[in-house]
Amino acid sequence: MNSINRSIEYSIIDDSQRGKFMSRLIIDAHVHTQRFTPGHQKRGEAFTYRGLEDVIMSQQPWDNSRMLLADMDRTGVDMAVVLTAFNMRNEMIAAQVARFPERLIPFCCYVETSRREWAGEAPFSAEDAAEEVDYWLSRGFVGIGETTGLLPSKSMDMPIEENLRLMWPIMEVAQKHGAPVLFHTGCIAYPDTCRLRGVDPLLVDDLALAFPEVSIIVGHAGVQTGWYRNFPENAAMVAGRHPNVYLEMSQCQQEQIERVLHDPNIGPDKLLFGSDWGTSISYQYYGKDRTYAATPAGEPPTYLPLHMDWNLRQVMAIEMSEDDRAKILGLNMAKLCKVDVKGLMREKEERYGDQIQWDQVPAAWSPQDG
Repeated sequence: MNSINRSIEYSIIDDSQRGKFMSRLIIDAHVHTQRFTPGHQKRGEAFTYRGLEDVIMSQQPWDNSRMLLADMDRTGVDMAVVLTAFNMRNEMIAAQVARFPERLIPFCCYVETSRREWAGEAPFSAEDAAEEVDYWLSRGFVGIGETTGLLPSKSMDMPIEENLRLMWPIMEVAQKHGAPVLFHTGCIAYPDTCRLRGVDPLLVDDLALAFPEVSIIVGHAGVQTGWYRNFPENAAMVAGRHPNVYLEMSQCQQEQIERVLHDPNIGPDKLLFGSDWGTSISYQYYGKDRTYAATPAGEPPTYLPLHMDWNLRQVMAIEMSEDDRAKILGLNMAKLCKVDVKGLMREKEERYGDQIQWDQVPAAWSPQDG
């Protein structure tokens, strides 16, 4: 397969230029552009999170990128990092990015390796997983994710230290390519593919220490499905402890973002705006009651809430300098993904034609004009 042809050149941003672009650049660091449709015949078995898990792992997803782009246009989001999760396919992301290279940033994962194990076709192999992500990173993909600290497979029944070591070959590939790795953290509704011990941000601590040159993104900053305190606290501790660890803030409410923003060990340079578009949101309104959406005992929502709107409001409501807001909304993620910010902003300006010159301006009014 040919490499993805991207119209935007990736290059490291000069730190001296970062504040000049303010918050005009918005990059959503966490979206999913593939969906699953269980169908009416499977509705009874699938319409709980526990039942949905098996259906997702046995179905082929469909493209939802057009809906994402419509939401990006509506909310003013310039680019989005497209992630896999739960049997979403790398090859679909490759096709989406080939169509919209100026809007989508591709991350890959060991999808086929996990699918084969889930289907009983082959045991999970860390070497195969590493080879799979190496293949896609060599063909234009920029990072790895969404994964977990412990590999989401049936092999999670082994001791936690042994399972964590399975991540080593994957992290070595990330180091080889200079690719960031995004880990899902926080309680999740699918009990087989993601045990609680596999989504604890503390697992990132060992990986960050062993691979200090790899940029690690803690997805959701430990927040998922509710105000459970342990995981967000653990995420903050890990980010404050390691210079290569960043917090992606999808599903985080305003006060949670403010807390890590004002933490002197974290601050605005290590925070990333994200929405988890296409999957879940930290809460929804049912009538007058505020209810968290993705609980293991509950049912999936029957509609997709306005992810980007809600998550943007959490960042925009915080009192901070506009330079710091610009970092959180896009410049930090642009640096991790080597986005050419100057070129991107120049392209945005050129959409509106050339700058007006004074010889094109009508003559000024004078008293003689009456």
